[in-house]
Amino acid sequence: MQNNNLVGLITPHEVKSVDRDRWAQTSVQSVMRPLAQLRTVAPETSAVEALELMSREDINQVPVIANGHLEGIFSRGEVLRFVQTRIELRED
Repeated sequence: MQNNNLVGLITPHEVKSVDRDRWAQTSVQSVMRPLAQLRTVAPETSAVEALELMSREDINQVPVIANGHLEGIFSRGEVLRFVQTRIELRED
């Protein structure tokens, strides 16, 4: 974030690209994926649409952006946890 606007995203994939002995000297900005390279969704995007995008682009999460501001992260892992919880709580 810069001036309350999303400028990029860093994931474990980007962190792994930096040698551990260089972590202390490496800035987030130098290894993050810039916003222009990210796939994003709007808050009104359906979960199905977001999942289709993630599947098509082979990504695990997408930033949810409204008016240039980060509203949240839509994550494949969180969707799977939600579905698993629903299944576990379902009455037979």
